[in-house]
Amino acid sequence: MRVVLTCSPLPGLRAKESAAIAGDAWRERRPGDAVLAVPVSDGIAMPFVGSGADEVLAGTGATQVQLGTAGERHFAHVCGEAVLLDYTEVLGGVPGRGTRGSSRMIGEDLAWAAASGHREVNVVLPVPGSVSDMGAGLLEALARADGRTCSDEVATLAAARSALGAMRVNVLVSREQRLLGLSGVARAWMLEGVDIAQAQSFERAFAGAVATLGEAAAQLTSQQSLLPLRGSSPVDPSRNIHAGAGGGSAFVLNLLGCAIFPIGEAVVRERFASEIQDADLLVSVCARIGEDLPSSLLTGAALAQEVGIPVVVVYDSGGIRKGELANLGLNGAYELRPERSYSDAEETAADLAEIPVRLAELVGRVARTWGWA
Repeated sequence: MRVVLTCSPLPGLRAKESAAIAGDAWRERRPGDAVLAVPVSDGIAMPFVGSGADEVLAGTGATQVQLGTAGERHFAHVCGEAVLLDYTEVLGGVPGRGTRGSSRMIGEDLAWAAASGHREVNVVLPVPGSVSDMGAGLLEALARADGRTCSDEVATLAAARSALGAMRVNVLVSREQRLLGLSGVARAWMLEGVDIAQAQSFERAFAGAVATLGEAAAQLTSQQSLLPLRGSSPVDPSRNIHAGAGGGSAFVLNLLGCAIFPIGEAVVRERFASEIQDADLLVSVCARIGEDLPSSLLTGAALAQEVGIPVVVVYDSGGIRKGELANLGLNGAYELRPERSYSDAEETAADLAEIPVRLAELVGRVARTWGWA
């Protein structure tokens, strides 16, 4: 039997560690199976271990380059001409009361990558994230790096795009996040505890910025062509289902011609599509499941459905009902820590120590139940 296990980070457990534990547990139960256990990332930072994007997308032999000033230290992962910038931790969360989180860091990092001669950058944005200037700082940092004096938004957009040069920028996001309206960023922040009045203020500011930047982009496109987009519309980026990622930074990057798509496409479809479709079973190991399925699971399930392969998910905690499985493209679901499904309590060392043991036990149970031949 051929089995593929795609394994995301879990609290306190890196993606490669998760894959090693799951793979060993399956082989111990069914030593005759051909098992491929691979690390993936869902673009969501896990306690103590991050999002796992560096384990999957940084490339073999990647080195870390420290960026940012005091209080904003973070790292770029560099492999040859490619760079990975993961903001899921440093720009995660929600805006603080009475404060505005800046996207300036993203612009400065992209300017550094372009000036250093890198040809491709993968940018992993948090959803929705704590940035609340809707990419204004990003634009200003890029325009400043280009060395131009910008008198209006059209000039700023042109300078920002010029600063990127021929560098390809891929924006990777964990899930859908619209920019405006009932499914927009401001409402997402409100649901996570941001004051209603503050959220409404953000929504009004975002709507004004969309109108201003949209008009500027329309004028700019009459002067020069934007880079080809992948999985997004060049007509109205504000309506892109991922435009709200990074607090609207994705919208601005989209205006600059950067590609934007779910991280599952990069970590699953582009890397393991043939292996999944040649397998007899796909097992996805992922963290907590809320309203949205993790990106690696969604992409893997879509690939499996194309050829009729069953899909089983092993997840940390959440609320999947058996009656929902078929509609979600799943054939089985196993929960690691059901006691945390409705708990936001902080993880303790004892909590984290249980996860590897439970993961091994549960994957062994899946192997016993779903293994055949």
